[in-house]
Amino acid sequence: MGPKRPGSPTPIAAALEPLLERLDTGGQFTLIRLIRAWPAIAGETIARRTEVVSLRARTVVIKVSGAMWIQELQLMKSQILARVEGAIGARVIDDIHFIAGRLARRNPPRLKPVARTTRHAIDLPPVKDPELRLAFERLIESWGRAGR
Repeated sequence: MGPKRPGSPTPIAAALEPLLERLDTGGQFTLIRLIRAWPAIAGETIARRTEVVSLRARTVVIKVSGAMWIQELQLMKSQILARVEGAIGARVIDDIHFIAGRLARRNPPRLKPVARTTRHAIDLPPVKDPELRLAFERLIESWGRAGR
C-alpha cells in the first residue's frame, strides 16, 4: 500500500490555474473569459450594441455600434472595469478602449414582438371568401393603427 495523502483533494480548476497563467502569455484565455462573461458584465442592452474585439497590453478593445453609445460607455468606464474585475476574478484589465464599427454577429438578437391594438374597430359584413375577409381585416387593422 502506498502512503496516504494529507488533506482533501484539490479541484482541477485550482490545480490548472497556475499552469494556464504561465501558458497565457498573450492574454488569449483572459480574452475568451471576457467574451463569455461580457453579456453578464455589461447587461443585455449594452451587450446587444457592443462586441469584445481584442485584448492588448491589459487594454480591452470593444467595438460599439454607434458614437452615442461610445460616449455613454466612456462615462461608465470605471463601473465596467469594476464589473470585469468582479466577473473574471483578477486585475487583468487596466483600461477599456471603445471603437465604432459594425458588429459581426452570427446570430443577431431577435426583437420581441409587441402587441398592437386597433384604435378603430369596424365590424365587417359577412364575406364568404376567407382570403378576402383576411385582407379586409388587415386593411382595417392597419388603418386603425395609422396616425392621424
